[in-house]
Amino acid sequence: MFSVIIPVYNKLPHLDRSVQSVLNQTYSNFELILVDDASTDGSREKLRTFSDERIKVYYRDHPGAGGYAARNLGIEKATYDWISFLDADDEWTPDYLLTVSEIIKEQKDAELISVGWEVKGGDMAITSTLSRLFDNKPGVFDFLLSDYLTCPALVWTSAVSIKKALLQNAGNFPANGPWKNGGDVDTWIRCLEQSKKNIRAKKILAFYYRDAVNRVTDYTKNKTDLFCAYDNLIRIYTATKNSKLKKAIKTFTNKNIYNIISRQKTVNLKLVSKMFLNGYSLSRVIKIILKKKRINARHL
Repeated sequence: MFSVIIPVYNKLPHLDRSVQSVLNQTYSNFELILVDDASTDGSREKLRTFSDERIKVYYRDHPGAGGYAARNLGIEKATYDWISFLDADDEWTPDYLLTVSEIIKEQKDAELISVGWEVKGGDMAITSTLSRLFDNKPGVFDFLLSDYLTCPALVWTSAVSIKKALLQNAGNFPANGPWKNGGDVDTWIRCLEQSKKNIRAKKILAFYYRDAVNRVTDYTKNKTDLFCAYDNLIRIYTATKNSKLKKAIKTFTNKNIYNIISRQKTVNLKLVSKMFLNGYSLSRVIKIILKKKRINARHL
């Protein structure tokens, strides 16, 4: 049995697609938990029109950034040991849960199962990365935290099923912080740090739509100076003696902070100070600072 959780905040144009992709699963042993995060576009009313005995609908009075609080409410209400997430603007293939259930039967000690996914309506770079990564891999295999940091596309929220106990022991999603985005990454890092066995299936079973409305990952609207996973990464870096993991943390931290400052109008030097600076990373930061100074000077 699965508890499928869909957080909803102003996703009215996409609800039929996402909800029906769950209801149309060939594997029917699930409950579908819909959590409206105080939507104002008619999504709340739309949720009441879905008629299926497996659906449970919950409502929050105030929206939370990133949908993290809505997901946590869904986790709290979940009846079953395995939880699967689907964002309200994404979609599953009809055999998503069937495939995951078969993996669980074969890998009884698995705690996290990630499946293949594809980008629609935009840049296909993430999917291409996955294709290259799995060309010479078996369909199901284990991976470590360092593998995730090297290729974050290994785990994506709408394409992962996870033991409820693992999620709760790792602290669920970071709903109480100032994070507008990045909380999913922080959550999977904490879960992978604790999990004993993680499985990755190559088969494409989920779709991410870049042309959806009100995307959390639309950085033009959800600007932030914060790197949500930083504190946990530094904690792990300090505690581990694994040189491979340390190297992966350095690279991952530098890449994410660089991406944040590259989207800023002016570079946040306090954020830069959190990077693991070497000759290469420092030269990249200097280039972006000089570029932004030139751009800002032209607008004076």
